[in-house]
Amino acid sequence: MKRVPADRIRGLSRRQFLTLLMEVPVVLGVTTPLVLTAGALSPPRSLRPLPPRMAVAKEEEVGEKPVEFIYDGYPAILFKKDGEYKAFSRVCTHLGCIVAWKEEEQVFECPCHGGVFDAEGKVVKGPPPEPLHRLAVWVENGLVMVEKEVG
Repeated sequence: MKRVPADRIRGLSRRQFLTLLMEVPVVLGVTTPLVLTAGALSPPRSLRPLPPRMAVAKEEEVGEKPVEFIYDGYPAILFKKDGEYKAFSRVCTHLGCIVAWKEEEQVFECPCHGGVFDAEGKVVKGPPPEPLHRLAVWVENGLVMVEKEVG
């Protein structure tokens, strides 16, 4: 029976391991400046186009039940309570999961990491670092309109 050196059992020789160990910093040294340069060349937020204004529903269609809709490519939700409209993005501010509205508890729950937001979008529990993003809401010509709040 032929003996096999222990360093060859796992399929990587000592020389290959040391070569790999020296190549990793080189790859990181080359790619890091490229990533930083790409970020520096992208336009600042102030120059990016504003998100669109959009009609969500006719005024008479918004009642007790919330209206779910897609705004700027993401799920959002509209409420009318005591004659006042409120709209929020349903994207969790922790890692971008989609929160669910729990009518009975009057809270938003994130299924990914247990984040909970109250009916005003404020963080009640869990890891989210900030409240849900609120959308500006107004009525124009009988239509309930939304737009991302800037600032």
